[in-house]
Amino acid sequence: AMQWLGRGEIMERLLRRYRENNDGVRKMIRVNGAYVNEELREAIMNQLVQWRRNHKKNTRPSINAESYMILRSPVEFEQKNSNNAKQAAKKLASHRRLWDLAQIALKEVDSKFAENFSALAVTYGFRGSPHIDKQNTAPFYGMSLGSFPDGEGGVCVEVDAFTVCQVNTKNRLGKIDGRFPHWVAPYVEGKERYSLIYYSTWQKYVPPGPAYFGEEVEEII
Repeated sequence: AMQWLGRGEIMERLLRRYRENNDGVRKMIRVNGAYVNEELREAIMNQLVQWRRNHKKNTRPSINAESYMILRSPVEFEQKNSNNAKQAAKKLASHRRLWDLAQIALKEVDSKFAENFSALAVTYGFRGSPHIDKQNTAPFYGMSLGSFPDGEGGVCVEVDAFTVCQVNTKNRLGKIDGRFPHWVAPYVEGKERYSLIYYSTWQKYVPPGPAYFGEEVEEII
């Protein structure tokens, strides 16, 4: 008869396999996102600093971040008349300048996606937090701004069991499929990191993959 393995035993076998493969070291691929022009970045950063002064709450406790807020697209809530839709409209109105600037930045990279994403996650102090975005219907775009060093604090995504891609999103818009395990790469303690994540949860479904988009600039084994 087939013997079912418990979750602990399965995890132990997986970890053992990782250790046996290249001494547990996974291949790292580095990819750069699309550069966002300086004038636009400065305008967005000004809005983010103002937001941070008044927003000290993390509305997604499963994520390690000092501040986390979601703005819904008008295309989504204008079709409804619920209390949630009214609250979403009020929140967007309070941060309309940030939304508009964020959308302009994305239009320069992917105009079609900029017109169709369903929500914008605004974060400060996002660290680590491996997760999968189960509700997403397509890849997402992410941009990060702040005083943290270039080359750090990007978005890491698990390409396969033995490969990780780190997408550089500092002053850039990177495209990643959040239905693969992903997290924020380490960055220097005490440095500021803001991020904007553009994602879709109700638009036309796009099958998962690839895990990342863009040309590889470096491969580390």
